[in-house]
Amino acid sequence: MGKYLSLLLSIGLLLGENDKPLTIESLSWLTGNWEGPIGENLLEETWLPPRAGTIVALVRSSNESGTNFVEIIIIKEINGTLELQLQLFDDSLKPINKNPHSFELTKIENNYISFKGVSAGAHKTLSYQRPEKNVFFIRFQPFEGDFVEIRLIPQK
Repeated sequence: MGKYLSLLLSIGLLLGENDKPLTIESLSWLTGNWEGPIGENLLEETWLPPRAGTIVALVRSSNESGTNFVEIIIIKEINGTLELQLQLFDDSLKPINKNPHSFELTKIENNYISFKGVSAGAHKTLSYQRPEKNVFFIRFQPFEGDFVEIRLIPQK
């Protein structure tokens, strides 16, 4: 009987670990300065370290003609899960959309996180993955149009 009780207790502890609330610290793998081509443009993305229940990124898309847009991304802990919001700005820092786009967490694994868009006009899906130390992927299904995959490497 003692063996069965120990087994049940062990199983309960293991299952309980999976029920822990998600924390921003689990996203520290996003931190860094990344860049890569997207069409004729260069995308630069800088993720700050997790702090105070948030992780934040600054994004710039540019080409030889100038800056196309700037984007601010924030992922925060809310009610035991993670939510993402992003806002795009033109090169004059005027918001492109009236309100930030909002996303809900759909999946989190080792060095991978995905979201679904829940606000009007948001991407249907958005994910980040760092399969290797020097490779960072952004993938999204826009509200309209084709699926996009962007491969970034550490910024020089």
